[in-house]
Amino acid sequence: MKLLLVNSELTIYNRDMESLDSFIKKHRSNEEKASDFATYLYKLMNKYGFDKNADLYNKANITRQHWHAIISDKIKPSLQTVVKLVFALRANNHECKTLLKKAGYTLASASEYSLIIRYCIENKIYDLSELNKYLEEYGYKDSLIY
Repeated sequence: MKLLLVNSELTIYNRDMESLDSFIKKHRSNEEKASDFATYLYKLMNKYGFDKNADLYNKANITRQHWHAIISDKIKPSLQTVVKLVFALRANNHECKTLLKKAGYTLASASEYSLIIRYCIENKIYDLSELNKYLEEYGYKDSLIY
């Protein structure tokens, strides 16, 4: 370990740290972390037995055009769209978090709305009408997921 003083700031430099190339290789080797939204979604589709895209996007109540725009990376899916996909897949909590993260979202504990969604996923309640019932009960009538 080496200490450096730069512009009146003390910086600790670790001589034993891994190289940037090694760091990049290590993180890219983790397929789950390195894959993009569409790739990870297809992996989940395979895991949960969705042979055809239409089977999933119909179950998630997503149009074919919207599906293709998302998969071809022309648009970023909304939080509601990702939640509908998670529910259609019946994905577990970890898979949900990963898919949301790849789309740029999180279900933060500071958000009651997010906690309601998390509650359903963690308790394997994958019926959107049940989710919407909970959302409505807690005052989120304008944010229901269809």
